Amino acid sequence: MRKLWRKYLDLLDADLSTKVFDNFKNLLVCGLLFAAGTEAIHGNHQILLGLWASSLTGWGLIIVSALLLLLNISDTLHRLARLPYHSVLQVLLCVLYLVLASRVVEIVWSFRAE
Repeated sequence: MRKLWRKYLDLLDADLSTKVFDNFKNLLVCGLLFAAGTEAIHGNHQILLGLWASSLTGWGLIIVSALLLLLNISDTLHRLARLPYHSVLQVLLCVLYLVLASRVVEIVWSFRAE
């Protein structure tokens, strides 16, 4: 038990909490961008003095959020590859990312529906 505690303290000294919160923050921002993009696709607004249709802007937001999410996931998977049992951790993290990102989008959609 003492060995686990020492390893945990070493991880905290290596800024584990900062990296985890930054990763989670990036995940939330990507989910919000995706939700905004899907909302723009369903809307019928003219953006920037009528120069762009909202569907074009919506697809742009969806593509940007997907690229940022892939960048965030690949960075995290690369960091996890250095740890023992990295395959299990990588699969669990991918599933967690997908579940959290889909929940953020659903929550934003439910707030917009009210």
